[in-house]
Amino acid sequence: MDLIDRNLAGKLGEILERDGAGARIRYGFNSGGDESFLYVITTDGGTLAIGTVIAEINKVDFTDAFDPQWHVRGYAVNYEDRDLVDDHTGRPIPAAYL
Repeated sequence: MDLIDRNLAGKLGEILERDGAGARIRYGFNSGGDESFLYVITTDGGTLAIGTVIAEINKVDFTDAFDPQWHVRGYAVNYEDRDLVDDHTGRPIPAAYL
């Protein structure tokens, strides 16, 4: 199993699907149309924009519990938090309703 498949076999498989040598958002999983505003929550409490996860999915093992800055604990949609920041890039995570 390659790294992308291992990542998608975990929590990320609920929101992403394989797209050739990468991954893309699994639209319709929440049926609200706000999937583009997803972010993941890591074990150390950090946040990563969905674009960061997609960009790093073939480089980072998001299932490695011994790497809390990358290990995915959950995910959510950023509806209104204008101050939410991607802890890897330092860029704001866009909000759906702002």
